[in-house]
Amino acid sequence: MLSKRITVFGMLLGIVSLFMSVDIMVAEGGSMVVRSVERRAAVTNEPFRSFLSGYEKALRQQLEQEGVPGAAWAIVKDGVVAAIGTYGVKSSEADDAVTPGTLFRIASLSKGVTGVIAGQLVDAGLIDWSSPFCAYAPRQAGHAVEGLETLELQHFLTHTTGLPRHTYSNLLNMGRPYSNILSLLPLVKPVHPPGSFHNYQNVLFNLGADMLRESTGQTFGALAEEWLFSPLGMYRASVGYAAFVEDRDKAMPHRRLAEGYATAAVEPNFYEVPGAAGVNASIIDMAKWLVAVSGHRPGVLPERVLSDVLCPAIPIPAARIMHRNWTGLQAGYYAMGWRVFEIDDQWIVGHSGYVNGFRAEIAFLPEEDIGIVILTNAPNQTVGNAVPFFFDLYKEQIAEP
Repeated sequence: MLSKRITVFGMLLGIVSLFMSVDIMVAEGGSMVVRSVERRAAVTNEPFRSFLSGYEKALRQQLEQEGVPGAAWAIVKDGVVAAIGTYGVKSSEADDAVTPGTLFRIASLSKGVTGVIAGQLVDAGLIDWSSPFCAYAPRQAGHAVEGLETLELQHFLTHTTGLPRHTYSNLLNMGRPYSNILSLLPLVKPVHPPGSFHNYQNVLFNLGADMLRESTGQTFGALAEEWLFSPLGMYRASVGYAAFVEDRDKAMPHRRLAEGYATAAVEPNFYEVPGAAGVNASIIDMAKWLVAVSGHRPGVLPERVLSDVLCPAIPIPAARIMHRNWTGLQAGYYAMGWRVFEIDDQWIVGHSGYVNGFRAEIAFLPEEDIGIVILTNAPNQTVGNAVPFFFDLYKEQIAEP
């Protein structure tokens, strides 16, 4: 791998899995269902319910204060969806309220989806983290990726290709086609040896998704549906521009004005890199996703896959560590499409996202088996503050005596 993986993190995931409360098989309505009595009790006790109520009240107040048009969030504890909440409207031009089924763009949270699919394909023996790009080069790229042939799958998914930060993301913003952008990559000179330094990307990250496509013969959307969306019951989740704009229950993007927010057009440009920013989902889908990536759907995402995908691979330069609102932040790392932070001697796994008027964030604390995901349809500061506040409040009211 890129560097010596931090084994304590993998051990922590294993411990969390080992000490999950025992699932009890009970007969109900003539069929067998699985219940985890202890886990359900944990989210119904009074201290936890009071914590949730207080947090959601504060979140709603902050969304209202900033004027965010619409939002949805989910909180998961011990593999149980403890809360799903919605706020506001799908569009500032209408009174159509956001519902739990409303579709949002999840922006760069898509990278975590790509990383997990890659882990599943590696586990299935269809590709390897160290597979060179030349073995799975996208057909449409042709000679356009000259100079990238020896880069490995893991380099793309951890942003360690050696090329400058955000290489040609500006061209995506300008609406330049992906194939055209690829033709310009040979003009870019590396600034670091491969695997040695984290420089965040969108175009180059998507080349990793292209490798997954070439290794299976399936589009990224088809891979997401087969390996994740369908088996996890993420029935509203989709990939791509057409799937979003044709959906009747979707949140519209917004742009910030001096006096508030205005509805904006749905831009297709970052859908050009679906593995980096092309996934759409409702908060119900994202609640199921959070349950799965926190280790509670082992039939779909076994612990060995999650340990590989979520283990820190490369330090994030201190000046570029996201989430500066976190208190007690000791270090930041990037895994396979995920950020991992060491905070007060605990690990928090997550990612943030912003694309064309949508802002999203996901994070979970494996040691306490609790996580949160928030989706919004406007640029805002609330999300960046609300997720660290969630864990601070939890530690204050629940985790610490």
